[in-house]
Amino acid sequence: MNSQPSPSFVPNPEPRQAYTLTVRIQGAPGPLEVVASAAQYDVRNTECLPPPKDNPEGRTAPVPTQDLPITLQRISDNEYRGTFYADGMLDQELHGRGVCHWALIQAQVQLKATGAPGETRFIAKIGGDELGQAPSKTKAFHYWKARYPKDAGYDDYPDYGQGDLRQLPADKRDDFFEVSLTAKEA
Repeated sequence: MNSQPSPSFVPNPEPRQAYTLTVRIQGAPGPLEVVASAAQYDVRNTECLPPPKDNPEGRTAPVPTQDLPITLQRISDNEYRGTFYADGMLDQELHGRGVCHWALIQAQVQLKATGAPGETRFIAKIGGDELGQAPSKTKAFHYWKARYPKDAGYDDYPDYGQGDLRQLPADKRDDFFEVSLTAKEA
């Protein structure tokens, strides 16, 4: 077994690439509460990680990942807003193989009707690679209303929604509600 301690990952104490995240809910059959929201970061240059020969059974080192919470404030019954940073993690030497550089993978929000156990988790996310495309990026997700507040067949059902309702017959589109995420440079 490798007896080296696991490195500690450090949030960037002086991030500069701020984004305002706005969550808008339209047409939901009832209230939705944010139960989790975070920005996910992964190390993007794996050559800074230990080689397979230094790991048990010759496996490559898992790519380090870190979530930093996004504090979302309720703006109205149907809108939340908060800030996250594209450079939220501190690039650092972790294994004596060069500086590991972190990249924003996604900003994710999970909503539930009341937050009670067993309710459907409506999950929306915007990728870090999508943020550089424009000063502001909006992404919409559509969820089947019948899964609110709970899917009949599953506890804590993770619903990732659909991006485009045009794939559905026009008479079925009213069976869905929308959650949109807008990430805008702050």
